[in-house]
Amino acid sequence: MKDTIAVDLDGTLAHWDPGEQYDPTKIGKPIKPMVERVKRWIAEGHKVVIFTARAGESGSFPHIHAWLREQGIPDLQVTNKKHKEIGEIWDDRAVAVERNTGKVLGGKTMHDQSWEDGAREAMK
Repeated sequence: MKDTIAVDLDGTLAHWDPGEQYDPTKIGKPIKPMVERVKRWIAEGHKVVIFTARAGESGSFPHIHAWLREQGIPDLQVTNKKHKEIGEIWDDRAVAVERNTGKVLGGKTMHDQSWEDGAREAMK
């Protein structure tokens, strides 16, 4: 059963400005609605993992775990690899695609806008 919720850190759980100089030791201010959502999921008994590219950087884990504790979030598993238990990935750069069909369900893309007009019409 895919019962794990993976949450991206930069741009989803913490503010990230792509124009700023990247510093792996610094994590942006919390995005309150996402922090509260993660806390609620944990309280409801869901397994949550932090899914971030930072996990591939040497020395990143202490900074991530300290930031999580500052937000009142327990030390969650931190990874940059998808695994079979992950049922959902919450990410600011994701484009949702229906499994086995190629049908775009939502998200933003700079590479293929063709689906957007049809999706907007379907939502009316």
